[in-house]
Amino acid sequence: MAGIGLRKPFFAVYQNVGSVVTYSNGGLLGKAVEFSASIEDGSDNNFHADDGVAESDRTFAGGTISLTTDDLSDEVSKIILGVTMKELTVGEKTVSELIFDDTAVTPYLGIGIIVPKMNRQIISYRAIVFPKVMFSVPDDAATTKGESIEWQTKTIEGTILRSDAVGHPWKRETTIADEETAIAYIKQLLNITDDTSAEKGLLS
Repeated sequence: MAGIGLRKPFFAVYQNVGSVVTYSNGGLLGKAVEFSASIEDGSDNNFHADDGVAESDRTFAGGTISLTTDDLSDEVSKIILGVTMKELTVGEKTVSELIFDDTAVTPYLGIGIIVPKMNRQIISYRAIVFPKVMFSVPDDAATTKGESIEWQTKTIEGTILRSDAVGHPWKRETTIADEETAIAYIKQLLNITDDTSAEKGLLS
């Protein structure tokens, strides 16, 4: 099946007590533009017997994830980067500012995304969930407006880790015939239950 698009980048805050993993405060990162995940495995660890390789192990050794969205709202940035948001009076107006300082505690997150696919003119939806990810603060960059608009997006990069759940899963996925069920799959895994604030990027 060939991928034909990218949709719905979900997130939720990861917590664990021993092997019991829960998620909260989830929502949409924004609108998906580009996504990639690079998985690392360990170096060849071969067991030799009878003058040959009898067994080999290539255990998951980590990975990186890169996700580009149309934008990251202040509300979403506060949650996924663990920074402080406070109100500040500027003249006669009140503004909200994000403060990146020593008090910031970057949380672990669960990340989900949907990749539509086509095979013989039949569309299906691959729903992918990374149970435990930590993002880095994204770079700042912008380009002046010229004769035509150069669309400027936001890219966040992070580390894929093993979950603390039983078996230490680092990726879960399913391919489903309809998008509604694919979305429901991600929401169920990340404990996202309310759509009322989706337009603000938050689904508590």
